[in-house]
Amino acid sequence: MEGINRKIWILAVVMALCTSLLVYFYIARLNRQEAEIPYTGVYIAKENIPARVVIKEDMLMLVQVPENASLIKGTGDKSQIVGKLTKERVLKGEPVVLERLYQGEKNTLSYVIPKGKRAVTIGVNEVAEVGDFITQGDLVDVIATFEEKDKELGARKIYYPKLTKVILQNVQILGIGQSMRMETKEERKEGEKLPVSVTLAVTLEEAERLVLADESGVLRLALKPVSDTTTVQTPGVIRDEMTYGKGKLEFAK
Repeated sequence: MEGINRKIWILAVVMALCTSLLVYFYIARLNRQEAEIPYTGVYIAKENIPARVVIKEDMLMLVQVPENASLIKGTGDKSQIVGKLTKERVLKGEPVVLERLYQGEKNTLSYVIPKGKRAVTIGVNEVAEVGDFITQGDLVDVIATFEEKDKELGARKIYYPKLTKVILQNVQILGIGQSMRMETKEERKEGEKLPVSVTLAVTLEEAERLVLADESGVLRLALKPVSDTTTVQTPGVIRDEMTYGKGKLEFAK
């Protein structure tokens, strides 16, 4: 009996060694096959890149992919991507395909303006510019404040109270200052002044309202969350409502 147990033990050891050798050779074969696959570098979007935005280096990430991957059409040449305008949105993790970028002479403001819109520039300061946080491609609502005024028409005297009203919603930022992209606080040199203008994409009708409000009142830009294109109807607010809690202001049609 003892001899049989020893034979079984020896057989188990031999089988274990054989299994280990088979596993070793299998893994080694896989490693050789993997080593034989050629890889190439492709730049992908590190973050969601909106349409009509100038691509910066920190928006990209280089990844290694098999050269024979038929679905990969990106490029590993960073110089072909950085500084170019996107024709359409590039999602996070997607390869940056050259066909989705404007090339050469098309890196100008006129190619950034959406169809049916016009570029209108208004003056801003740090307060109007949402504390230096807006960037090219963002959506904002435009809020105007008009000072109180008195106007005499013959024997009548018309009083216009101080009024704050949202005049435009979902307006795209085309550029900041004289640049088509907004420099961050880290990029801006120490002591360099904030941009003094913002360029917005508006329809002709919106352009009339925007220019009149800019000439007659004080403007503020309200930054919207990403992908939020909702609109809200507001009656506006006058100073008396804030002070005395009176009813909402009625607008003449």
